[in-house]
Amino acid sequence: MAGVNCKSIERLGHHRVVPAEPTPGGSLRLSWLDRYPTQMALIESLHVFRAVSGKGVGDGGDDGGVDVAVGPARSIERALARALVHYYPLAGRLGFADSGEVRVECGNAGVWFTEAEAGFSLEDVDYLEYPMMVSKDELLPPTPAGEDERELVLLVQVTTFACGGFVVGFRFSHAVADGPGAAQFMAASRTRAAGFAPGSPVHVCFAMNARPVLRRALPEGFYGNCYYIMRVSAPAGKVSGSSVNDVVRIIKDGKRRMPSEFARWAAGETVAGDPYQITADYRTLLVSDWTRLGFAEVDYGWGPPAHVVPLTNLDYIATCILVRPWAHKPGARLITQCVTPDRVAAFHHGLLDMN
Repeated sequence: MAGVNCKSIERLGHHRVVPAEPTPGGSLRLSWLDRYPTQMALIESLHVFRAVSGKGVGDGGDDGGVDVAVGPARSIERALARALVHYYPLAGRLGFADSGEVRVECGNAGVWFTEAEAGFSLEDVDYLEYPMMVSKDELLPPTPAGEDERELVLLVQVTTFACGGFVVGFRFSHAVADGPGAAQFMAASRTRAAGFAPGSPVHVCFAMNARPVLRRALPEGFYGNCYYIMRVSAPAGKVSGSSVNDVVRIIKDGKRRMPSEFARWAAGETVAGDPYQITADYRTLLVSDWTRLGFAEVDYGWGPPAHVVPLTNLDYIATCILVRPWAHKPGARLITQCVTPDRVAAFHHGLLDMN
């Protein structure tokens, strides 16, 4: 399809979804990590679900407790209301005190839920593969008038396509929940393409899941931020001149340090700088692994998503996100924003050379 008229995506309306049953009120104080400046943003993602024969609107019955007969939007809305009974802070709002303290004000403020329809099929837009033929803003839930975006915890939009498939767009506050991550591939290609001086230090930062270290201290089902930022540094010349295996070895050494380094940091011992203070410069690559977060196993009654599209707005730092490949396209899928425009060709050639 040469182009898509975004006007053929129509938002049918939005409303607030509240927990299906009464939930506790009051406020919850966010931890130091939760209210760190880098957390105060809405993380955006698109989750693409293919059409399934016999499960269009009005075609199915009840499937695993999900009412597919009413269609994706209504089914997901009902499931959201039930889930909020257990995850009720997500239906609240963030509150900011003059002292800088941030709390989640629990109550029935609700999650903003938007329903939309597209006048074309997912196949027409290549299932939202990059480069996307549809603006992400058409598929992500908007901030309703009268709401302070800083206070919102979760917004959802379900867009149903003419083929029967649908896309779920999420905007989620990182201050309230995290996704554990770690990945290993991009450093050498990116360093070669960026043209750093051989002696210039380059850094790879990645979030590691701290839950295994804190297993006994965390309550069952804990979904708040629980990760530790590991930083691996080396001279640019060493990275660009090394094989992929050598670079992976450097990163694995950093991962092995995590339990002891995290324990020292948690005990208040001095470590080399604030681990959560990521240097926002061109020499630092922030890597995140989305393959194990559980998004690929989400099933609203139409099967798991064909793929997940993380959307990054971090223009101040080089980023790379590893996502699961399509079932019919084995290999690796990377979404990256890691070199300046004049270095894109060199970066692409470097990837091909490494393959």
